Amino acid sequence: MELFAETVELLMSILRLIWLFSAAVIYPVFLYYIALTIAGLRYNSKFKEPEIPDGLPSVTILIPARNEGLVIRDTLLAMANLDYPKDKLEVLLLDDGSTDDTLGIAEEVAKEYPFIRVIRVEGGGRGKSYVLNYGLRLARGEVIAVYDADNRPEPGALKALVAMLSDETPAVTGKVRTINWDRNVLTRFICMEYLYFQLAGQSGKSRLYKTAVLPGTNFVIRKDLLEELGGWDEEALAEDLELSFRIIALRKRIAYNPLAVTWEQEPESWRVWFRQRTRWAAGNVYTVREHIKRFHEIPGWGLRFDLLLTLMVYYLLAIAVIVADVAFVLLVLTSSGTTWFTSFVLSFVYVSFLLEIFAGLYDGKIRSVGCWLLAPLMYYTYSQIWIFISLAGLWEAGKAKKVWYKTPRTAV
Repeated sequence: MELFAETVELLMSILRLIWLFSAAVIYPVFLYYIALTIAGLRYNSKFKEPEIPDGLPSVTILIPARNEGLVIRDTLLAMANLDYPKDKLEVLLLDDGSTDDTLGIAEEVAKEYPFIRVIRVEGGGRGKSYVLNYGLRLARGEVIAVYDADNRPEPGALKALVAMLSDETPAVTGKVRTINWDRNVLTRFICMEYLYFQLAGQSGKSRLYKTAVLPGTNFVIRKDLLEELGGWDEEALAEDLELSFRIIALRKRIAYNPLAVTWEQEPESWRVWFRQRTRWAAGNVYTVREHIKRFHEIPGWGLRFDLLLTLMVYYLLAIAVIVADVAFVLLVLTSSGTTWFTSFVLSFVYVSFLLEIFAGLYDGKIRSVGCWLLAPLMYYTYSQIWIFISLAGLWEAGKAKKVWYKTPRTAV
């Protein structure tokens, strides 16, 4: 009995240490994200559609593509339907060695629209950044826009992005929505995740720091700035976040327009999703390793802190989940009554998470009852997998050879 009592006391001591760690590290981060959520709601509610300038700049849209036969026709037709002067628009479909019918479909569509050019990338297979840099050398436009090969931007999206360009904000990004959100449970989870990320991570940052970060699609950037920066980092797996860091380090801003919307296909299988997110996590690790010594170049301590959190978000979420899980297990093992601090450990992360997801659904005008009912289960299922994604991302980041994993598509 004495040994059992000592074991129980040891477990309770561990539980108290976990709570102290959470109180000092995890909870302030969650409180900060609650503040970002509130700021994001305010930003979106007060956002006014920008006035379209009379003299629109010429734009080159870069679309990296590799085995995109299932989606490329709809993507190119969406580009053709953009409400932008066609004499100032150039679309480069950059085929990176496709072995399916991507090239044939793209060339068929290009025959109908002279502003669409199909480019066969030489020396490809090196990743998205290499393909984008290849296209940059061929681009004629004053402004570069990037869309993934599965994107269907709304007709006014490009104009809305370009309208916010200025000397102070030479890059502008818009909102990414999930076109296949209702396909299964996974796509609903991804939809909720994206809505919240853009509410807090894009709108919230824009409200507090007057800048956002670039996603991998649906953004524009001045060509001269991109050339000054040397294009995309071809070693980076998260090339969008890495480029964002360099832009902000120049004391430039990235504007966010929540009304410039593109619809994107998301993974419909857990295996594909896991590989995609592992690559993103590895890309974050690379960006931290490459730029941690340059954080002093970021203007303002608040923005430095926020960007560091953005780079570490996969690991912070994983730690928060582990803390709550360990607290729950210890509580069960000790068979003791629930004390105030164990209740706090078990409830705070979950309640914060749930409120933030609900805020994203509200802001995204999601009326599906299924999503709202599914949200409470998201933490106990979807979020738990981030522990393994974070570990896999660390492993992937440590590999000498980096491989661009192209997300497989499905018919929509």
